[in-house]
Amino acid sequence: MIPSTSNILTHCMIFLDMLYCFFIYKMWSNQYLKEKFYYLSNEERQKIGGQYKIIGKKRDAWQKDFRKNRNFLVRYSAIKYEKASLRSKRNKAYMKRFKTGEKLMVENDVNISRQHYLNGCIKIGKNVLLAKHVFIDYSGEVIIGDNVQLTNGVIIESHYHPFHSDYKESRSVVEQSSINIGDGVVIGSRAIIMPTCHYIGKFARIGAGAVVTKDIPDYAIAVGVPARVIRFQDKEMI
Repeated sequence: MIPSTSNILTHCMIFLDMLYCFFIYKMWSNQYLKEKFYYLSNEERQKIGGQYKIIGKKRDAWQKDFRKNRNFLVRYSAIKYEKASLRSKRNKAYMKRFKTGEKLMVENDVNISRQHYLNGCIKIGKNVLLAKHVFIDYSGEVIIGDNVQLTNGVIIESHYHPFHSDYKESRSVVEQSSINIGDGVVIGSRAIIMPTCHYIGKFARIGAGAVVTKDIPDYAIAVGVPARVIRFQDKEMI
């Protein structure tokens, strides 16, 4: 069946209006169609469009920061900065970018980033070591205390998808979490801190290859998959 001239004209008008709303209200096409925006009154368009404009500005700011962060990581995570003459420059760059405490030590391929338009935050204390291949996701909230050592290949996750544990959940849902790593913590090579862990106590020790799914008390030593506390350190010796 050949569409009538009036239908073609209507579709063209909707398409042009969709473009207009993209520039004026920062609405994506799926949002425009969801709201049936073309058929709304002027008053409704201004009200709903204004709400999407606020969301759109936040989204644009997030994307701008994401691109800036990617460019930063491409440059400063490169192995060339392992040269003795360039290490200090990389340390200072990471300190400035992520507003860390003094004496930060960063090795190559350290990735600190956030995903899914989540406005997380990260705070890193003084005299912290981020060894090579460390990955920190700060889509949620990540707090790292003073004198912490994240050794080779440590992964910290601060967001999760409920769909991964329950197929009935929506694929599009993403939840933020928080993790507080206390002063003096040492996390062994290739250990993974899952978003279900919210606290690693001061001076705790996490074994290499451990998968930490629950909170770890102060002074504890935890190993295994999933990680479990095997003993506590003598506080008098620390």
